[in-house]
Amino acid sequence: MSSTLSALGTKAEENPEHRFRSLARLLDRQMLGEAFRRLKRRAAPGIDGVTHGEYAENLDENLLSLESRLKDGSYRAQPVKRRWIAKAGSTKMRPLGIPVLEDKIVQQAVRMILEPIWENDFADESIGYRPGRSARHSSQELGEVLHDGKHRWVVEADIRGFFDHIDHGWLIKMLETRIADRALIRIVREWLKAGVMEELKHWSPSHEGTPQGGVISPLLGNIYLHFVQDLWIKKVIARKSKGSVLFRRYADDSVVCFQRRDDAEAYLRELPARLAKFGLALAEEKSALVKFNRWEAESSGKFTFLGFDFYWGQSRRNPNFWRVRRTTNGRKFSAGLAKLKDWIKKERSTRLPDLVTTLRRKLQGHWNYYGVIGNSEKTSSFAYFAKGLFYKWLNRRSQRKSFTWASFEVAWERWQIPTPQVIEKPWPR
Repeated sequence: MSSTLSALGTKAEENPEHRFRSLARLLDRQMLGEAFRRLKRRAAPGIDGVTHGEYAENLDENLLSLESRLKDGSYRAQPVKRRWIAKAGSTKMRPLGIPVLEDKIVQQAVRMILEPIWENDFADESIGYRPGRSARHSSQELGEVLHDGKHRWVVEADIRGFFDHIDHGWLIKMLETRIADRALIRIVREWLKAGVMEELKHWSPSHEGTPQGGVISPLLGNIYLHFVQDLWIKKVIARKSKGSVLFRRYADDSVVCFQRRDDAEAYLRELPARLAKFGLALAEEKSALVKFNRWEAESSGKFTFLGFDFYWGQSRRNPNFWRVRRTTNGRKFSAGLAKLKDWIKKERSTRLPDLVTTLRRKLQGHWNYYGVIGNSEKTSSFAYFAKGLFYKWLNRRSQRKSFTWASFEVAWERWQIPTPQVIEKPWPR
């Protein structure tokens, strides 16, 4: 199987114009079985209520049936179950989409087929939801690229409700630039048109957007913006700009950096019309033109990308030397604490050893991402508030106070809670 997928990537690299046929035949039991094994075992079930464990009890029979329906064209995608969950630290609710397990299996398998093909077409500047690419490493790379001070104007842009407003017609046309397999395209259409089931009672059709919660959606989103934004910036914006242009995109969040202000302003003027052509709209409250001039660092601003605020900061050794710094974005910092608070509040009655184990994992995950050079103040602050939250909610496990602050300090050390760490290594020069 791996050799077959590798061959697809090799063919795509050798012939950028090649359109692949007979891809649907690759959806056999072996491919579907591998896709099943890659899914999260504890994920919530879709509208049919079938869990990962239940499906695995008769895996061979289930995969044989699924393979048969894919081969004879009788496979039909099921509506996505929609649940509403509270945003961390907020009374607002956000939708969560849950496809049925079999649809997730097929989506994962199709993703495995399409990914090696499109990886050869995607721009290096597209860094989101792609194998072998780290967001934290990419943030460091962007800071290093901007360090020379050549690009003095940055346009940060976000697309409003991107995954909910992808135009189905355009998406199919984009897929067909590489895919000449009607059977595979029909399967993709099944997911796009499956609709949403609200509270297992009310079905609503899907006229736009990709499957909520679908494992295929990030790849489809990257394909869409590859044509809408990436190629446009590289082949149109960069060529007609008078100065140098560089950009980075993570899903629908992007930064485009310009050497000249007039080029940046022209791009920001043209961007809404470009997005509108493909059914998308700019989230103006999250988009801005930012001065980012190393030679006028004190009057320059900051921009946000990949969860970090980028800004010019003075060197500790030489106050006359400025370099690009990154610090945890304020909204991400607050959201992270709110999410931690909601978890502790909800799970505080769990066995203490299990609670501590999960806390260690959550904090280590935070340090693994935000433990970058120059961000120690924010990570230390996060650790301080996290410790206070844990102390507060442990003491609300019962009417009696579980810990004094002194006994909690002793326990904290005994639990070996990971402290903030700088995970990042200096960029090789």
